Amino acid sequence: MNTDNKNILNLSVCSDLRKNILISLIDGKKSTGNLRANLKTSSSTIIHALRELESNHLLFQDRFRNYMLTNTGRIITLKLIDFNNAAEALKKHERFWLGHDLSGIPEHLMEKIGWLKDSNVVQIDPLDIIKMRDVYTGYIKTAKWIKRVSPVYSPDYTVIFRMSAEKNIGICLVLNRDMFNKLENIIGLEDIKNAISNHRLEILITEEKLKVALTVADNHLSLGLFTINGVYDTAYDLIGTDDMAIRWGHELFEYYRGKAKRYEITSPD
Repeated sequence: MNTDNKNILNLSVCSDLRKNILISLIDGKKSTGNLRANLKTSSSTIIHALRELESNHLLFQDRFRNYMLTNTGRIITLKLIDFNNAAEALKKHERFWLGHDLSGIPEHLMEKIGWLKDSNVVQIDPLDIIKMRDVYTGYIKTAKWIKRVSPVYSPDYTVIFRMSAEKNIGICLVLNRDMFNKLENIIGLEDIKNAISNHRLEILITEEKLKVALTVADNHLSLGLFTINGVYDTAYDLIGTDDMAIRWGHELFEYYRGKAKRYEITSPD
């Protein structure tokens, strides 16, 4: 890392005040007074920080003496916000991330883990599992579309197939071979074929060992993981209902969809 890069890193990361100045300017220009009031600091302190940032071309003053981010400053600040969000998401649910196998999450989505900062880890109480199942079913019943990656069977599949027939909503499933066979035994192959032929159901099959259990819909994200010992953890799920969490879940689904093959109905010989 060259000296200039170190200076920018030190300026933007190693001082909470400088970092907060940059972040406060991401939504538009502000005067010195606005910044001082928002950040609750003295005039002399904030002026010193502003001059340091200005001399390193991260912000500038317009003709009305308002401070604005330069192009470089905006890019640096967006990275700062992304880093802060990632740190918040990881710290908020530290035990969840440390205690599970994350190898099923591709690197490009690990880099976007900050999108999950407003999600919550839900502990599933074995004594109240019916109540938790009702919560998940409630999300599904009000969804306009559902996408799922499944390494394990869930009882709500009967609800999903019934919705496929009754509400004709878009449903797409990525299953491993064992999971498809399980679904065939419980739902019935003819009912599966009927849902594909007459309703908006799409099934894709992958031969790889899936490491995530994902449901993403227009109204929620649900993420389940395996423990580091290779056992699926039925006790904890990460649930998100905000737009960024749903977007993250959709990108994870598309990653697995791209690695699977569509199940085609074949005519009997």
